[in-house]
Amino acid sequence: MGAAPGNSEAPVNPFALALASDLLFREADALDSQDWAGWLELYREDARFWMPAWLDEYRNTSNPDTEVSLIYHEMRWELEERVHRLGSSKSVTTLPLPRTLHMIGGFRVTGHSENRLDVRSHATVHVYDPRTCDHHVAAVRYSHSFVREDAGPWLIASKTIILINDRMPSVVDFYTV
Repeated sequence: MGAAPGNSEAPVNPFALALASDLLFREADALDSQDWAGWLELYREDARFWMPAWLDEYRNTSNPDTEVSLIYHEMRWELEERVHRLGSSKSVTTLPLPRTLHMIGGFRVTGHSENRLDVRSHATVHVYDPRTCDHHVAAVRYSHSFVREDAGPWLIASKTIILINDRMPSVVDFYTV
């Protein structure tokens, strides 16, 4: 697998491409099966999970510390807290939880080394609400950074989600984008 003719990017290692697809699909599968413990295990303790807001029709916010974000968690324990609220029935607006199907494609490796893998991808997330029988689709762009220490597992160090259709007919949460 090499670079396309006329493309100035270096060829991507086929192993890095296969690894990227496996990691992306593993996360999507955990979300779609509502395997929250398995999903959280994919994240480093210091992982950043960010969905910036739109400043206007063409630009997203660029700093979660000084600008509005649709979702922002700067550590895995914050994601764990959100998952705990889902499991404790304290989030009555999401009972029962919507069913999701993450369709990921268009992924490409934007950087890789022995212990780091940066991946960009596109996805549609189909969300079905069993309470109302409503269905909608979220269009998203992802940027993931995966890292591993020593010979350990690859873990998500950061995930950024750009929600293209940010006017959704329901609540946006980590599992619906």
